[in-house]
Amino acid sequence: MDDEVERRLAALEAKVHELEAVTTLALRLIAVEKPVSALLERFGATEAEDAAVHALLDDVARRAERGGMYAPSFGSFEQELAERFPAARGNRELTALLLDTLKLDRPAYRTLHAYIAAQGWPLG
Repeated sequence: MDDEVERRLAALEAKVHELEAVTTLALRLIAVEKPVSALLERFGATEAEDAAVHALLDDVARRAERGGMYAPSFGSFEQELAERFPAARGNRELTALLLDTLKLDRPAYRTLHAYIAAQGWPLG
């Protein structure tokens, strides 16, 4: 009986290690696929905050594309970011990393990153 218990325990431990490896791989793939979301998650963003930040980024991208009086400023971006994701308030590292990560995300965010870089916003 002890051999059977040990065999089953060893099988369960092997399965746990396999599941950990699969989970780690899945998280890495998600981070590559959605780098902005992965960064926000690293700083403790909830799903609602993640969605709110993406909505902000979409709005800022549209305003940057329109230009002129609609063009976003860094100060207003910081303020709106902090409203949607309070952990960003006063966190220059997070803000800079977020702006820098835009170049790795979807095409609209890469265009926004180019705009931000041209405007001299602080990047990570």
